[in-house]
Amino acid sequence: MKKSASFLMMVAFAGGLLLLNACTKIPMEGSIAPDIIYKNRKQYAISGLQQNIGEFQSSTSTLPLRFEIMEVRELNGKSIANLNEEVAVVRYIAPIVGNESPAELLLKTDTVMTPAISINPNTGQLEILEGNHIPAGEYHFDIQVSNQSGSRLLRDALVIEFKEFELRTWDAGMGRQPEIERIGDTPNQIRFIGYLDDAPLSGEQIDFTRNRSAGFKGTFVNDTNDGEIWNVNFPVKESDTWCTWKMTDPISNAITYQGHNFNFVIGLPGNYVIRLYK
Repeated sequence: MKKSASFLMMVAFAGGLLLLNACTKIPMEGSIAPDIIYKNRKQYAISGLQQNIGEFQSSTSTLPLRFEIMEVRELNGKSIANLNEEVAVVRYIAPIVGNESPAELLLKTDTVMTPAISINPNTGQLEILEGNHIPAGEYHFDIQVSNQSGSRLLRDALVIEFKEFELRTWDAGMGRQPEIERIGDTPNQIRFIGYLDDAPLSGEQIDFTRNRSAGFKGTFVNDTNDGEIWNVNFPVKESDTWCTWKMTDPISNAITYQGHNFNFVIGLPGNYVIRLYK
């Protein structure tokens, strides 16, 4: 008896499914699939600033997944003690209406001590708190991923390179890229030195009063022969800062002002020098 064409097609389709299942490993219920991994394993952070790091790739593993930091290493041998340093964090313990007095707000908050770096056990994100004192360096995190069937250790799951400061942008009209240098642990200050044709200027010949609403939040101290000094409450978050040079024409002695902006962040408290070139 001849078999119908439709019957033969059904047999071929079923055979194809069996072949596909034989070639594709489908995780069993309760398993951890081989596809557990973070996207963009190498990341960057600024010491002292708040940041959440780590996007875990979608996985075919059985949910929910749980995450735990098992070990941290700094390849140059630096201490990792500051990663476990506890930082004071303010938590709200009552709803905020919006018209509370400072005293009422104080009653609705509580301060808890939390490690500078922790991992969200549900998402796998590393949560870095503002106010940390993590030294510059490259830190490697071994992270364990678990579900109902067991666990797997991801060695070097995330690598974070910490920097103490960073120059984000600068005006193309500047003579060259500004330079940031940490010169000591104290006092908490920034000394801005303006250069004109590579010759240093006195503090009176540069000015930071323009666009102060977007600039770094500091308190002016003094103009000196070697720059303009500001007291600063660190960290300095991203700051679109405008610097104006006082220019004197050598022939007519006419005074003009030329300004350029630059954008920077500084995380750790300390004594810094920022050199600006015109």
